[in-house]
Amino acid sequence: MRVSEQKLRQFNSVIGWNKSEQLPPTFVHIMAFPLQMSLVLEESFPFALMGLVHIKNTISQLRPIHINESLDIKCYSSDLISHKRGWQFTLNTEAYVGDELVWRSASTNLLRQEVQTIARGNMPALRKPIEPKGATENWTLANNLGRNYAKVSGDYNLIHLYPLTAKLYGFQRHIIHGMWSKGRVLSALSDVLPPAFEAHVKFKNPILLPAEIIFSHQSEQNQGKFSMYSNNLLQQHLTGHWLSL
Repeated sequence: MRVSEQKLRQFNSVIGWNKSEQLPPTFVHIMAFPLQMSLVLEESFPFALMGLVHIKNTISQLRPIHINESLDIKCYSSDLISHKRGWQFTLNTEAYVGDELVWRSASTNLLRQEVQTIARGNMPALRKPIEPKGATENWTLANNLGRNYAKVSGDYNLIHLYPLTAKLYGFQRHIIHGMWSKGRVLSALSDVLPPAFEAHVKFKNPILLPAEIIFSHQSEQNQGKFSMYSNNLLQQHLTGHWLSL
């Protein structure tokens, strides 16, 4: 599988990636998206696609991937376990250049099986403001960001597109994709990330669009931590860490 240069430029623009000769770590994820969907849509797959919630993701970049390299990608599911809100499983993706494993990811998804649930966008905020640690940046997320990311990722889940379509699934407004958030974070950290690293993310409260976001991060030589918060510091949207491999 070869990279579409036009699609890559569009993707880089949406997530803020500025290393033009190197694939963004989350771009391989969207290259694998059709394969992941074909797996989830198999008749033998135990869960329906709608209703799945992406709760955490780990990406391991074993080395930088040049934009001209051809990738072979495989995808499989694992780790089906019970969860207090239903069932969770992991979608695993691996990318190879020839016989060399250069990238892998594990996306944990939750199928909620509650009689009554509260959409995560409607969860109450924390009572006391959070104190961000480390350096901070303020980000503005436009109303059409979900639609723009859908165009470059292929993920047209209705909860990301318009307020009306998101309300069908219990959200007050449309929300940004979790993998956009991770891609934006890794773009912001691109100057401190080593060539080989692993980045872990847990998705917390979703981001309702449009939004003003605070990004905080702490980086040392071989590891770092990061978070995304609401502008009023009453909600944590994402938390994670990276480490050198």
